[in-house]
Amino acid sequence: MSEKTVPVDNTIDTPKKSRLIAHDYLFMIFFNALVSILSFGTTWLLLSRLGRAKYAEIVSLTNLSLLVVILVGDWSAQAMVRFGTEEFTATGKINKVFWNRLYLVTSCLLVAICTSPFWSQFLIQSFNFSFSGIIFILFYIPAQLYWNHIQRILPAIQFHRSRYPLLALERLVVLLAINILVLINQLTINSLLPYYIVASLTVSFVSTYLIRNVIIPVKFPDKIILKKIAVFSWPLIPTSLIGVLSTNTVDYLFVRKYSNLVDLGVYALAVQISGLIQQIPLIAGDLTTPRFINWRLGNHNDKISDFINHTFIPLHWLWTGACLAGAILVAQVGPSFIPVNYQLICELVWPLSIVTSIVTIWYVIWNPLLTSHEEVRIVMWSSIATGIVNVSLNFLVIPKFGVVGCAWATASAFLTTCISAEFFCRIFQVKSLPARGLKLYLPSFTMIILVFIINSGLLSGLRLIGL
Repeated sequence: MSEKTVPVDNTIDTPKKSRLIAHDYLFMIFFNALVSILSFGTTWLLLSRLGRAKYAEIVSLTNLSLLVVILVGDWSAQAMVRFGTEEFTATGKINKVFWNRLYLVTSCLLVAICTSPFWSQFLIQSFNFSFSGIIFILFYIPAQLYWNHIQRILPAIQFHRSRYPLLALERLVVLLAINILVLINQLTINSLLPYYIVASLTVSFVSTYLIRNVIIPVKFPDKIILKKIAVFSWPLIPTSLIGVLSTNTVDYLFVRKYSNLVDLGVYALAVQISGLIQQIPLIAGDLTTPRFINWRLGNHNDKISDFINHTFIPLHWLWTGACLAGAILVAQVGPSFIPVNYQLICELVWPLSIVTSIVTIWYVIWNPLLTSHEEVRIVMWSSIATGIVNVSLNFLVIPKFGVVGCAWATASAFLTTCISAEFFCRIFQVKSLPARGLKLYLPSFTMIILVFIINSGLLSGLRLIGL
């Protein structure tokens, strides 16, 4: 990035700008594919060298750390995107929002660390986490919190392309560490975990250097900026607290308690595969959020409507069709090439493919839309509904159906998120948002119906009677 950053008017669409966005998207997809390769390399080595149970232990510890990061920082993350984009568009800098939000999350981090004797004891007694695992969590949280803080501002400063090379670097550090430990015959959970911290610190240092021109000079706490962030974000405090109830980490804890670590290892692998595919709509959301914000600031709601109706909905039909085709392919040919110990994936593919279709609506439409229109109360109520559905279903289905029930609970929770957003917009009579309606959800609903038909054996019955 150059020393002199010129503010950009993102409210004007041109063919050149559209080509640039498409180029950025392809660039990010390429590096996301590299991240996927490195992630699978890491997973394969850990599963082959440590086994499914120990792999599940590592997944539990790293994801539990990310859960605390969500609790500490996610409630103010959207303010970073909203006001960071506005500041950068106006001044070419983002140092006011960057430093003040960092002060805010640091104060929350101190609260989490000071209360760690209480929640760590609960984790040790209720879920059999080790003391060394808790120590790892306490060191991993600050490193991940700062790295997460950096990632939040990259789209706002039009540096979104750099996020995925940096994620690839993070994965590469961990993968190299695993290979070195294998070569010296020292690979254990305790010997590997510190390298997750090293990886986070490495990408944090590199990313800070890359964006130094837009965050320097350092700003001291500013009451006006802090108040703006707090007023925008306060509805998201209960959202973060209750929203964690719908995260995979909470699902992992339920599986850990009511099932076993072996099944959790397979489920974590399936979720990882699903999550990597979901990066495709997530990347699209990274690109649409700043555009939605700038369209909103320029009073161009008609452009948002055009995007939803003429771009998103046709692409969502194609994406959902691809998700269904992928699920059918894995279910049909998976038993022939998936190892016996991982055959459970063939059952998990159905609900997780539905999740992959549904999350696209949230990543590409609802999250950018509610952020740009500052309707964070809708996010709050939707998260509450989602958390209630997810935890309730986990209690009901995991003891009986194990990880397959957990996957269906996850699909129900994500569907609840989108439907709740639509419901609360109508309840609160939010008229500033562009019209949406059933057409937004029809592809996912259609897929859900087809999945149930396929799994109910109805198609086989029709074939038997000659229809």
